[in-house]
Amino acid sequence: MQTRRIFLKMLFGLGAFALPWIGFDNKLKAAIEPLMKQPRVKLYVVPPEAQTIYEYFQSASLNRTAMDDILALSAPEMEGRRTGQAGEGRASQYLSRELSMLGLKPMGDNDQSYAHAFTIHEVKETFVGNRLTFTVGNPDHLRAPSLNILGGLKGGTEEIILISAHYDHLGIFEGQLYPGANDNASGVGCVLDVIRRLVRENAVPKKTLVFAFWSGEEMGFLGSKAFVRNPSFPLERIKAVINVDTIGNGMIGNFGLWADNKAGIAVEAVQKAAAEVSASAMVVSGNGHNSDQITFAKVGIPAVTLLAREWLENNHTTQDTIGIVKREQVELATEIVYRAVKNLAF
Repeated sequence: MQTRRIFLKMLFGLGAFALPWIGFDNKLKAAIEPLMKQPRVKLYVVPPEAQTIYEYFQSASLNRTAMDDILALSAPEMEGRRTGQAGEGRASQYLSRELSMLGLKPMGDNDQSYAHAFTIHEVKETFVGNRLTFTVGNPDHLRAPSLNILGGLKGGTEEIILISAHYDHLGIFEGQLYPGANDNASGVGCVLDVIRRLVRENAVPKKTLVFAFWSGEEMGFLGSKAFVRNPSFPLERIKAVINVDTIGNGMIGNFGLWADNKAGIAVEAVQKAAAEVSASAMVVSGNGHNSDQITFAKVGIPAVTLLAREWLENNHTTQDTIGIVKREQVELATEIVYRAVKNLAF
């Protein structure tokens, strides 16, 4: 209930600039009304061995794993994390909480916020085979606010290595929940575990690290596009992007990379890291599919997406549950991303 209340504050805070010209549809109003109830008070008791409240909560976060994140983000309470709806708000608060407890610097719209706000337009649901997808509706019908979530670890220079994953999914359609455990709670868990490992090491990187969780990817990379149009820091500071998407299934160690021919520095770092752990990470064709790395590639920033080669299995179906996510595959992807980040930023 606490996260629901915070999400409402976020929505209505955004309303100062967004709601006068986008409005909410009746379904969203109906979803919000039950959340207006006063939340129950939850008392946190700090154990004596923890010197500060911050130390207590950071320890709690450091003890979490990527599988914990995947389980939480694909839970029924997240309602499939559809962009612009309440489940996405709960997921954004989960991510903001984790970044805060881990001590990351807010890198959103201002120095006090992890949130980078944008608005989404109308989309329509359609099936391609058995896969539920979105098609673009009228782009002039802006209708709901959404958030990217960004936090950073300050480095010795202003140059930035950006590590990202999209946290949105498909939501609930025709009464069916699309949990999105592999797509892309797995990528989010991977990135969070990389952060936890770096925080434990407490080493200052040479380059600044920014960790971004995009929303609106399933609707056409809306979150990353909004960031590139209105960045919270100059884009020319970004020297490479490593994006993580749908990494939790398939044969263990069998990964692919989506990248263009200008992504050299990013591709090389990931492939070197994969080779060190005896994994495969070949550049492969998306066959018409893509992820948020394409947004940065289009503005000339070296960018790569790491994904499982068998990512399409159960993708965009109700069967994308934590049951298809392999712990060993997630841990291996985390090791690859961690090593690539160390290569690029330390």
